Amino acid sequence: MRPHYHYAPAANWLSDPNGLVHHGGLWHLFYQYNPHGEDWGHMSWGHAVSPDLANWTERPPALLEDDQFMIFSGSAVHDPQGAAGFGKDALVAIYTGAQLNPTALQTQCLGFSCDAGASWEKYPGNPVLDLQMADFRDPNVFWHEPTERWIMVVVLSNEQRALIYASHDLKQWDEMSVIHGAGAPGEIWECPLLIELPIEETGESRWLFKVDVLRGAPGSGALYQTGTFDGIRFAPDGPSLEPIWQIADMGQDFYAAIAWHEPRDAQGRPVWIGWMGNHAYQGSLPKQGWRGAMSLPRRVLWHSDAPWATSAYAGQTRLMASSLRAAGVDAKVETFFADEQGGDVTTRWDESLPIGKVLN
Repeated sequence: MRPHYHYAPAANWLSDPNGLVHHGGLWHLFYQYNPHGEDWGHMSWGHAVSPDLANWTERPPALLEDDQFMIFSGSAVHDPQGAAGFGKDALVAIYTGAQLNPTALQTQCLGFSCDAGASWEKYPGNPVLDLQMADFRDPNVFWHEPTERWIMVVVLSNEQRALIYASHDLKQWDEMSVIHGAGAPGEIWECPLLIELPIEETGESRWLFKVDVLRGAPGSGALYQTGTFDGIRFAPDGPSLEPIWQIADMGQDFYAAIAWHEPRDAQGRPVWIGWMGNHAYQGSLPKQGWRGAMSLPRRVLWHSDAPWATSAYAGQTRLMASSLRAAGVDAKVETFFADEQGGDVTTRWDESLPIGKVLN
């Protein structure tokens, strides 16, 4: 049995979504993929495209493990002016190269496509960012228009910190600031996301920092903070010594979610998607030729005056929505996909509620 609306590969292991980019009328979805079997290993980037986020076509793997590196998670961008030197309109992947030798160092690397994503090459000058560290991974990159440069957020997994870098050409990166994990439950950070979101019905915006926690966090492990970002540093809402952490999804099946930063709908809402699975259990699921699927895509925005209780983390304190308003804003999430007749099927709910209360 195979899912109808949830993307899954024809065969083998799938996990984290990677490299979400929209180009040439297609939504590109890359993902952690084992081309050799249904267990985690030999990590490479699988690839699928869709015109509507509902009907997916699997393409050949984009970036394959070699004799030195596995291809861990990352992101992809459209480089219209060719700033990275790969030509105008190139697609550029920014990923973690995980060394296979005993040092197990993790470095940030580039891949590129000059044919709208049909074929991919690894940049011969890799790595572009090397701290000589293990557990330094999962770069998420986007264009920051106010400062006219690329921004990267990447995690030091075992230290529970995220670093923010900036670049004009995707090759030379300067460290800007650090996001600390004070008060966050669990351990081992992965798959960060930093993105600007509209506040519903206000014309204003707020920034979201999301990180997934591999062990010990509630729900799927996805935690987030609200705040501001000036192109240099992310300033979380709430008390400076005890920032507020909220839960993005109370289930077990929304891990490593990242977003297509563009395009957005008329309300300025981006789309994100997560792995409909979790390392805690996917490896023990029955083998049926394939293993792993994606969540449905979701529109995400800020809602500034939610009237219901929500679950948040300031240390280990459970807060009510009225308390959160003083520090920031709450989130509503919208799931959508095209039906077979081409219309829209939309479901809205408050993801932060333990019972997943449906909003009509």
